[in-house]
Amino acid sequence: MHADMVLVNGKIVTMDSQESTAEAIAVKYGRLLKVGTDKEVRGLVGEGTRVIDLKGRCVIPGLIDSHCHMMNVGAGRMLYVDLSEEAGVHSIKDLVGRLRERAAATPAGEWVIGYQEDDSKLKEKRHPTRYELDEASTEHPIILSTVGGHFSMANSLAFENAGVSKDTPDPVGGKFDRDDSGIPVGGLHETAIDIIRPEGRSVPTREQSYRGAKEILQECAENGLTCVYDTVGRSEIRAALDLMNAGELPIRMRMDIYIDLFKELDTLGIYRGLGDDWLRISGLKFFFDGAISARTAAVTEEYLNKPGFYGVMATTREIATEKIMSAYKEGYRISAHANGDRAIIMYLDIMEEAQAKYPRDDPRNRDIHCTVITPELVDRIKKLGILPTIFGPYVYYHGDKLIPAFGEERLERMFAAKSFLDAGVRIAAHSDHPCAPYPPLMAIHGLVNRKTKAGRPIGSSQKVSVTNALRLYTVNSAYQQFDEDKLGSLEEGKLADMVVLGENILTVPTERIKDISIDMTIIDGRVVFARKPGQDS
Repeated sequence: MHADMVLVNGKIVTMDSQESTAEAIAVKYGRLLKVGTDKEVRGLVGEGTRVIDLKGRCVIPGLIDSHCHMMNVGAGRMLYVDLSEEAGVHSIKDLVGRLRERAAATPAGEWVIGYQEDDSKLKEKRHPTRYELDEASTEHPIILSTVGGHFSMANSLAFENAGVSKDTPDPVGGKFDRDDSGIPVGGLHETAIDIIRPEGRSVPTREQSYRGAKEILQECAENGLTCVYDTVGRSEIRAALDLMNAGELPIRMRMDIYIDLFKELDTLGIYRGLGDDWLRISGLKFFFDGAISARTAAVTEEYLNKPGFYGVMATTREIATEKIMSAYKEGYRISAHANGDRAIIMYLDIMEEAQAKYPRDDPRNRDIHCTVITPELVDRIKKLGILPTIFGPYVYYHGDKLIPAFGEERLERMFAAKSFLDAGVRIAAHSDHPCAPYPPLMAIHGLVNRKTKAGRPIGSSQKVSVTNALRLYTVNSAYQQFDEDKLGSLEEGKLADMVVLGENILTVPTERIKDISIDMTIIDGRVVFARKPGQDS
């Protein structure tokens, strides 16, 4: 039998259980036919075989982002004003200017919406107030969300239209930032946004969803991602299916669906497993608390930069129990956003009850983020079989603003890759994009080096080896989506998803991991991206 494609003369990092390496790979019908020596693989070359000479370059398994919001971000690019540092916003003046430009092109009375605001990247090192947003427009309601997505800001017209004043109580699972007299000053924690904008977020058109999803998923491929585990609602599901049916889905997708759609899914009998190797439903997503990047995660020890503040719960024990137990009874898998230790405790308490009442073999329920931990929580997580997936790029990308809020001691118990691995917990890692950049090599860089952008060490006791950091984006991510027999390692019989790197990730100085080029991305034995000479990775 001749191979459809072979890659020879390289360093193949297989990520198999023996952590073995090889020289070459052969592919047939989209699967790995042979992983071995150059001689073995060259013997499978026939007249129609595509031969790729790696010239000594490194090949790793296709990388998997185990939690993100790619589809939503793709559509958002078509709808919202980008207020990120990468978009050139470095001050509140820049931010207001961007919003003013959009307002000038928007009919009076219609919403102007911004996203990706990050106070730590602004010159003022704070969020804008409602009054500063009024400078962008007093004729348009304005709302913007932070990079973490769990904190928002609105202008005065938005508050007035919603009838929110100093006499308006904080909603369940949310909070209005107020001045000393009780007047809301613009900040909206968690569910408070639903009071200001009860109609919910803007719904993209079908075409916007399609174009946005295709664009961002192609960019993912260019950064070495061969599969993303996305969080989706109706419009994202439709866009993914539209791409799939058109034969234009750039990479594989696994989907956690918002738990608010549970009743509709249950009525149709749809739950984990519907789909194929390219696109598949995996579980239901539930939110417990705030965000780490916004410093609003629900914790048991106060924030050092806000005495008396312990973060925000996005739910109550009663609501969470009712929603999760209803879904778990019907066989659904739960992926819960539980960031701070206070939220993690509530989630574990509920899952302990759920598993006792509705026992299930190999449930693989997940804790998304699982950021602030203690040894006792690690033990409980292992006992319950919960699968944490932690932020990969946060130490590097957000680390500098986390130190004042959490302190160095607590940061030794955050993004705790080593603690989980040492305990034998099958932890994965993710970007949570748009909450952080999605290039996986930035995440691996952060997990290995545990240094911020400014070069400050942060939680150094949680450093892991390059191999273990790769594990969090390959074999362990595959396990979390029930794909361990198909994805995550380069072994014969598995799907031919792999990435060609410009340098050997195992031997390059660790401080340069994030700068390694992605030279080629291969999915199902097809080259879906090849870097051109001189092209930035």
